[in-house]
Amino acid sequence: MRFLRAIFTRIGAPFRWRQRRLILAAVLLAASVGMLTTGLAGLLLAKESEPAVVHHGTLDPPRNGLDTPTATPVPTPPPSSAPVVRMVIEKIGLDGQVVTMGLDENHVPLVPDNPGDIVWYDFSTRPGWGSNAVFSGHVDWTLHGVPVTGVFYDLRKVEVGDIIKVRLEDGTEYQYKVFGNNALPYDDPEALKVMGATPTEMLTIITCGGAWVPRWGDPLGGNYTHRQIVRAERMYEEPAQPVSRPARTGRDIP
Repeated sequence: MRFLRAIFTRIGAPFRWRQRRLILAAVLLAASVGMLTTGLAGLLLAKESEPAVVHHGTLDPPRNGLDTPTATPVPTPPPSSAPVVRMVIEKIGLDGQVVTMGLDENHVPLVPDNPGDIVWYDFSTRPGWGSNAVFSGHVDWTLHGVPVTGVFYDLRKVEVGDIIKVRLEDGTEYQYKVFGNNALPYDDPEALKVMGATPTEMLTIITCGGAWVPRWGDPLGGNYTHRQIVRAERMYEEPAQPVSRPARTGRDIP
């Protein structure tokens, strides 16, 4: 409880009801992210000679848009309410199915039960609606005792400037430019902040990273030392401008 009180004190108050709900979900997700790999082999990353803890860019939201001259984005069409269905990160060859999940009966964020699914959490902001859309997924998994890669196995290879595409069921696509890919220690309370609302429209991806630490006496149990977190800001396209034509007068008519 002392740990939770410290987190809420650090984050600050007061908050509106929705903000409190987001923070509570963030605290719970911090505990449940470990479930992404707890009970899994963790052998794939372990086979690599202690993969480097990745730090690219920053996890702090930019004050201004990456592709706009001011903090106010250019006009865009109304956001779509269609379900999120896919995420594409061409840099790492990822084209994965997105499923929507929320909290279980104990108010703990749910995690996918297979290695290929990406989760969008419905207690975060819907893509295209401003603020922070939060995604998660597995880094590895075991099938019949055999280790396999998860959808975010190569997430640590994503670099600043790479593009992440999010596609909706109605064909709408949003593009985001990566400004940070950092690994935070598993017990670092700063990781909770990436779940909260942001002043710019962006997305956050959370998975496991760092080194695998096996649980004594359990060949498939253990956890990773870090959370790998990628953050990207929405890219806005300039609207088409009408062509300026000189006014015609009666004298222009032959």
